[in-house]
Amino acid sequence: MGIYVNLNQKQAGPFEAVQINQMFTNGQVTLETLGWMDGMANWEPLSSPSFSSLGIGTQILGKQVSQSSSTPEKQIFESGTFAVGAAISQAFTFFKANMLGSISWLALTGVLGSTMIGALLIPLISVNLFACVKRFMDSGKKMDLGDLFDFSKAVEKIAGPIVLGFIIGVGFVFLIIPGLIFSMWWTFSPCVLAHQPNFSFTDAMKESRNAAKGNWIKMLLLFFLLGLLQILGALCLGIGLLVTIPVGHIALYCAYYQCKKSN
Repeated sequence: MGIYVNLNQKQAGPFEAVQINQMFTNGQVTLETLGWMDGMANWEPLSSPSFSSLGIGTQILGKQVSQSSSTPEKQIFESGTFAVGAAISQAFTFFKANMLGSISWLALTGVLGSTMIGALLIPLISVNLFACVKRFMDSGKKMDLGDLFDFSKAVEKIAGPIVLGFIIGVGFVFLIIPGLIFSMWWTFSPCVLAHQPNFSFTDAMKESRNAAKGNWIKMLLLFFLLGLLQILGALCLGIGLLVTIPVGHIALYCAYYQCKKSN
């Protein structure tokens, strides 16, 4: 039976069940990846009964069940790498497929930022946007506006970035170089919280620093290009910022996602 899967927002296949299981082993698909075969009304995750009845993903599901009975292990990964152009391109791809949600995130940050209490929620919805990007890149699932208001691990999502911003700000006040180094080390921390929900913010800071290793020049180039992108957005009567600001934010997660996948 031919099985089609969604890989990088493109239909691939047909594959046999044995091939799909090999793709699990190779890291090409996850249980959240969408699949389809004859007789199905809609695309479904590979974790669904339609596929598990064929023996697809059962080994992965078995591992998850056995792990759920014990305390989850937090593994800090070693440094990977990313392609600057690919990160920005992936960010544009997400924006085009989720334009309403992306612009809504930007509008919400503006509205919430107008009050002190509301501003506290900006880090939360920003991490949640990263989580939406992860789901889209893993399975092609589009974001819902309600996804921005996921209050699970709210303390980590809110307090962590605020404390981190304070530390980086102090670094820039006293000496520019420490502030720049701290920024490079911990840029990916909110991305890690979205990618690894079981991590504390201190764990996220450690993983962010590992992700930055060996990528200093690429990160500087990414920051430079995203800065130019914002200038171009501003030159388009400011309307372009509706695109460039969300894309710039999303590109940071795409860079981290590549580091994670390339490891």
